[in-house]
Amino acid sequence: MKHKGGASTIRAKISRIVLGVSMLALLLSAAVSLIGIQSAKRKMLDSSEALGSTAAADSEQALIAQAKENLIVQAMEKADLTEQRLLRIKAQVSLMAAYIAPLYEQTVVISDSRPQRDGDWVMQYANVNTLADEQVQQEIARTKNAFYVLQPLCRQNEQDISSVYFASASGFMLSYDPKSEDNAASLFQDDHFDPRDRDWYTNAVETGEAVFTKTYLDVFSRLMVTCSTPVYAADGSVEGVFGMDILIEDINASIVGSSVGENGYAFLFNNDGEVISSPKLTIGSDGKYHTTLLRDEPGFAQIADAMVAGESGFHETVGEELFVAYARVRSTHWGLGIVLPRDEVVAPAVATRDHIISQTNKATDEISSMIAMMLLLVAVAIVVIIVIVTLTTEVLSRRITEPILTLTDGAKIIGSGDLDYTVSMHTGDELELLGDTLNHMTVSLKEYMNNLAAITADRERIAAELGVATTIQASMLPCIFPAFPGRKEFNIFANMHPAKEVGGDFYDFFLTDPDHLWVVIADVSGKGVPAALFMVITKTLLKNYAAFHARPGEVLTLVNTQLCENNDAGMFVTAFMGVLEISTGKFTFSNAGHNAPLLYHGGAYAWLKTTPGFVLAGLDGITFSDHEIVLSKGDRLFLYTDGVTEALDPHEELYGDDRLLHMLNTEAVKKLPIDQTVRAVEEDIRRFADGAEQADDITMLTLEIC
Repeated sequence: MKHKGGASTIRAKISRIVLGVSMLALLLSAAVSLIGIQSAKRKMLDSSEALGSTAAADSEQALIAQAKENLIVQAMEKADLTEQRLLRIKAQVSLMAAYIAPLYEQTVVISDSRPQRDGDWVMQYANVNTLADEQVQQEIARTKNAFYVLQPLCRQNEQDISSVYFASASGFMLSYDPKSEDNAASLFQDDHFDPRDRDWYTNAVETGEAVFTKTYLDVFSRLMVTCSTPVYAADGSVEGVFGMDILIEDINASIVGSSVGENGYAFLFNNDGEVISSPKLTIGSDGKYHTTLLRDEPGFAQIADAMVAGESGFHETVGEELFVAYARVRSTHWGLGIVLPRDEVVAPAVATRDHIISQTNKATDEISSMIAMMLLLVAVAIVVIIVIVTLTTEVLSRRITEPILTLTDGAKIIGSGDLDYTVSMHTGDELELLGDTLNHMTVSLKEYMNNLAAITADRERIAAELGVATTIQASMLPCIFPAFPGRKEFNIFANMHPAKEVGGDFYDFFLTDPDHLWVVIADVSGKGVPAALFMVITKTLLKNYAAFHARPGEVLTLVNTQLCENNDAGMFVTAFMGVLEISTGKFTFSNAGHNAPLLYHGGAYAWLKTTPGFVLAGLDGITFSDHEIVLSKGDRLFLYTDGVTEALDPHEELYGDDRLLHMLNTEAVKKLPIDQTVRAVEEDIRRFADGAEQADDITMLTLEIC
């Protein structure tokens, strides 16, 4: 009855849990769906607005970049056209001057000095009052010869030429102009008029080539520029200057006046920053062109300097939001600019944004209708799912709870200590696998308990044996200090900390007679019991051979031969061995692949200069050489194994030779007794390791001459 009641309780819990979870899942799903749809709707609106803004911004930037590129290209093209036009004028001026030079030298002259007319073109001349002699009159007549030749050239180039004239170095001027006859008297009868004082005359003479003047309004209120060049005589002297006037309005009509977009325009400005050609130039009531300074134009104050300085580039004005591209006209040092309203450039981007917003509003209405339909479908689905889940839960709860009760009874029996009990399950699913696992666990538990008893006994035996080995190894090394209390000539101290229970490092020191003290420090390859056994053999051989031989090199050679025999394990030993002749201080030593010791002499530690030989037990037949030094009172010899310099910190950084040398040379350590010196190094290694596991044996030995 207890089992049935328990099963009924579990089934009820399963039913409640499944129904509760199902309802919760349905409600959460419906809520999440509704929230998601509403969120998606909001995000779509936000995304559409962002898309519209982004698309408009991207389009605007692209259009601006394209407009910038196009305007710069147009400005450069129009500047090049203006340049070509001016260069052609410059070439015509040079050509006409070339005609004048030889004709000016002709002796045949025309006697009639009245103005000559060719249609609308009129030839006339004037001179200052000082020109009355016959020689000048002859020069004037010869100059007119040249103008008869230039008449057809002027007629053929009326679109470029407003007037041409020649000013002699003598002071008279001959002009050819279709519009100047009515005003000739006021110009040429002026007693103060001297062409040689004009900019077009002086600039040409100074430069020696064809040059352009600044723009100006002539006496007929026409905005123009003059191109002039010197005329040279056969001997190279300047006979005069030939000039040609070009109307700026002609350039405006042919180049600047062409349209740029719907509302854009081009303009020319001179090197003073004055707008000299533009569709916006007007003729006032006085009949004159009204020009303006570029800096006075709205929005141009910040870019006027760059344009007047002759740079080429692109700017956006701040006030009227205009795009301005400009380029240099090299012949006259003018500049050509193109202006285009920003609104005209970005209009397509604005239209794109408006279209996206319109489509977004339409999609929003459609989504709202879909949400209402989805809510109705979700409500119907919830009712159907509740009915299905209720029926399914009742069936599943029975199939689940009955095997669970069987497993529970089996677990109780096994838990009581009956490890021979077997659970019988035949459900064909994970519960059957659980029953088989329980049976397998029972068998494994029996085996584990039996094995654990045997392993525990073996570990206790091994631990006891290692403890004995540790004690034996420690007892083999000199550990009572002071080691020679009756000897005042020297003092010695050593210490070893194995990485495991037993280690492969060892040290030794002994007297073979009252005047000879031997010291040894060595490091066996590997760690643990094998290294400890090899250490015992090596230590014994070194001490035994030292009793019968006076030099360390001989001892190491003999020990190497012995260790190489039957060394099937391939182990080896690094060793440093030395003997001190106490009466003289002579220290003889030999090195078998061991770390170089540190010698304290003259108030500081330094590396003892030694050539390390090969390791012991590495190769049979090796001989080891000896080295000698003389130790005096106060000198110290610090020996150590690689466990000192190869100690690691938590970041696996080595303690290193430099750190050891620095530590020993600190003022505080140099003043310490030798036993405290060793302990100071040990403490510094512990601080450096910062809790990292000791990887190798650490052994140090210090000998001091007193």
